[in-house]
Amino acid sequence: MSIGQLRKIKRRHAVTRAADAQLASHLPELGLPCMNDGARMAFRAILDYETPFGNGSLRDFLMLAEARGFCAHPMDWIPAPDDAQYSPLYQPWVDWMSDNGVTEFHAGNRLTKDNWARWKPKARLAAFKRRMREDVQAAHDLLATVGTTQPATTRLALLNEINAFAAFSGNYPYQVPLLKHFLADRSANIRAVAETKLRAMNGLETEAAHAAVLATQITASGGAVTYATPPAAHTQPYFKNFACTTFDLLAKALGLSPQQLARQSDLKALGSDFMLLVVLTGDVETRSIVASRLLEMGETDLASGLFDGVTRPLWEQGLRATFKSHFWFSVAEFLGLEAGTLTPTRMRELACYEHWETSVTNEIESGKLPVNGQYDPLRVLGLVVDKDAAQAIIDLAVALGMKETHPRLTMLKFNLAL
Repeated sequence: MSIGQLRKIKRRHAVTRAADAQLASHLPELGLPCMNDGARMAFRAILDYETPFGNGSLRDFLMLAEARGFCAHPMDWIPAPDDAQYSPLYQPWVDWMSDNGVTEFHAGNRLTKDNWARWKPKARLAAFKRRMREDVQAAHDLLATVGTTQPATTRLALLNEINAFAAFSGNYPYQVPLLKHFLADRSANIRAVAETKLRAMNGLETEAAHAAVLATQITASGGAVTYATPPAAHTQPYFKNFACTTFDLLAKALGLSPQQLARQSDLKALGSDFMLLVVLTGDVETRSIVASRLLEMGETDLASGLFDGVTRPLWEQGLRATFKSHFWFSVAEFLGLEAGTLTPTRMRELACYEHWETSVTNEIESGKLPVNGQYDPLRVLGLVVDKDAAQAIIDLAVALGMKETHPRLTMLKFNLAL
């Protein structure tokens, strides 16, 4: 029995893909119900207006739908093999289509020992790299079970994929067991490549070793933690060391507790490299301390990950701070699955709210459109406000002279339809 096929749908400047009725009937159900007919129509209007997608623009409104408790209908849109702009919600569709021959296996699928032989070489390498980033033990198991049976050219290609993913030249400490796996390879050439990669780490094969290097450059005295000699402006000489260690290990290397490091660190002097460690730590208390300090400093560009699991009042403070960020989308990113909840009162606090009326009158009077459609204040508002606020903006825009059918209102209408 045929399971159907994917349709290619021409949009304004791009092509999206959707399932035909037969394929849609076979796809597994997701964790949320599909949108209703009204929301589907609004969703298709966005697809038509916003193509081509870029910088996460598709992910933005898929997240809004997910926040409201809905997923896309497969007859309107389905993830493409080269499309990374969807949440894990849609992974069952992606995997089912490849498992059942509708699409080839691609980097969006999970590489396993059972499907290893079904991949084309280039796609399999990309999937291996993804697997390595997400679950290094699973990647190691693949090398041990399937990789050893592959030709030397394949084994070498896998070895060459073990790198820092363009973050820096070299390898992360967590990749050392993968590299050492190849030291026992039956090919002398492959063993030599693995040895070269390990030697290039200059003995810094553990996260603790990188923390020790940082401890030679950072001082902790008099209740202050900062660089002994500040790096030259616009340079990141210790980025690799920060990227290869953890917050707790750095604290230990400095003779401090994680909480002491969080309270005493010179956040401005240590900069974004240090903040990466803070955001990635799983310790909520540590992140709460740093988040509170940043808010006291008046920072508005805050990583949403810094606030994962913190108390609700602190999370609310962080959200309010993003309202004044020049990066308007930081509000939507911070809200995450609480997108589409800002009331009309809170909406008026947003930096983008201050610009939406001017942008409408500028277009009506002189045809001047926002330089970047994704940063159209009407679009940004549509992603973050609740239905009452969305309707209020539409009513005010129409009162200013904007036609109710204007495509710039598509995100606000999608908000209302969900």
